[in-house]
Formats: sequence, structure tokens, C-alpha cells
Amino acid sequence: MSTAKLLLLNGSPRKKGTSYSFSRTIKKLVEDAGSIAEIIHLIDYFDGKAKFDTLKDSLLKSDVIALVSPLYSDTLPYFNIWMLEKLVSECKDDLKGKNFFAVGQCGFPDITRIEPLLDAGRFFAEDMGMKWLGGLAYGGGAMINGTLLEDLGERGKRITSGFEMAVQNILRGERISPKSQETITLKIPRTLYWPLIVYLNTKIKKLAKENGNVDYGRKVYLE
Repeated sequence: MSTAKLLLLNGSPRKKGTSYSFSRTIKKLVEDAGSIAEIIHLIDYFDGKAKFDTLKDSLLKSDVIALVSPLYSDTLPYFNIWMLEKLVSECKDDLKGKNFFAVGQCGFPDITRIEPLLDAGRFFAEDMGMKWLGGLAYGGGAMINGTLLEDLGERGKRITSGFEMAVQNILRGERISPKSQETITLKIPRTLYWPLIVYLNTKIKKLAKENGNVDYGRKVYLE
């Protein structure tokens, strides 16, 4: 297996959230396999804190590019969409032939909710002439809440094992094996789905209130 350089794009506005935790583990697994990995926070480029040219330079020097992102309103966060559109506009020929994969995570255990996010990654890769290596979906990211996987006990070990299988495929330029997805998928009895959803909704509303959004039921688009 030849040495490869992998660039992980953290698509979360939180630099120490679950997407970063996943990126950090994937980075370590890549480095343990003898290759090179780097994590970049996309929010910096959207806010203008970092120059786009530095990101472009990192992309051009990478063999594999990954987008690791939370699910916002059933798709990618806006600044991720903005960045992908910018890359299509300014780097289309430059990234042709590079390998690309995505990892999506959401608060709810139902990973079918993440399909639009992974489809967006696949469409982007195909439009850019890149090789799509597939994607992984994790439902239950809110329960991790940025905790490092090595501190999550057996659950963290299981997720890490799934990522390790995926990294082996990725570094060989192969499509991610379905076994990786099966390994990381959170197994929750159907009878616990509704209590969990109620808990997560309550937690989200509390977080919204703490950040000043006291009227989260307001339908601004109808006003």
C-alpha cells in the first residue's frame, strides 16, 4: 500500500464537535497505516478567517479528500454547500481524478436521514470528475457530543473499528465496504425510538433557548 495524503474537511461549525471527533480518529487511523492526514475546518474559510488559496493548495496536494459533516435541516450545513459550489466554479479541472468520500452524522438514530447528505457528496464528486469511494452515516451523533472515541468505551471502539475498515479500503482506492457501515451503526430497539426522539427534541429546544432563540416555533418564512 503506497503512502497517500488525505485531507479531512470538518464540515461542522463546531471545531470540537462530533464531526471533529470522527475526523480526528480517521486521521489517526490513516497515520497508523503509514500515510498522511490533515484536518481543516471549513467554517474558517466561510468566515474569511483563512484564505481560500491556502485551502486550494491543500486540496491540490492531497490524494484523497473527505467531507465529515453534521446533518442540518436534512442536508449539508449552508457553508459546506457554499464551499462545494465554489470548488466546482474555481477548481473543477484541478481536482479531477482525486478520490473523495464523505461521513455524515445526525442526532437521530435513523441513518436514512443522512442519505441526502451523502448523495450531495456523490453528486459533487461525479461533477468534479473525482472518484467516489462511498460514504458512512452515523445516527446518534448528538449523544456523542464531541467526546473523543477513545473515551466512549465499547461504543467508541466499535465506531473506530468501522472507520478502520473504511480507511483500509480508502487507502487502496477502493469503495468503502458495507461492513464498515454495519459496524458503526447504532443498534437501538424500535421501542426506544420515541423516548429517545423526545429526549433529543427537548435537548435541542433547550440549546436553542440558551442561545437566545426563545420562539423556536415561529414560522418566519410565513411572515
